[in-house]
Amino acid sequence: MISSNERKHHVQVEFTRTGWRQFTRLNRSLGARFIRAFILRYELVAYLAEHEAAGVHLDTECQEVRYVDGVYLLLRKSQGVWYITDVFTAEEAVGYEPVYFWQRIKRGASYILARLLIGWRQLTRKAVAGA
Repeated sequence: MISSNERKHHVQVEFTRTGWRQFTRLNRSLGARFIRAFILRYELVAYLAEHEAAGVHLDTECQEVRYVDGVYLLLRKSQGVWYITDVFTAEEAVGYEPVYFWQRIKRGASYILARLLIGWRQLTRKAVAGA
């Protein structure tokens, strides 16, 4: 019997040039881009392998997959490899930016203001257009 990990290795996912350019527009930070691309490809391999193992026939010419936060992917299978051909958003969220909070810290007799990262917020098209 073939384990699910072995099945996952039979599925290969790559970006086309166009797909990679569109993905980089959604993930401007270089570090975040590569981490998110790695996770995206890993999750797609698991998703596609499980569908193939269950006998579900996916559209090999234009398979649409809804990913997280309103991100959609178009996939095409060619010569045994699934290619991410297009990446786009259909909702308002198009990216994230850090949210900081100014906090007063007492060190000895002096006070220092420190900017602390408290989370991330979604950017909308309007906020991106104004930036």
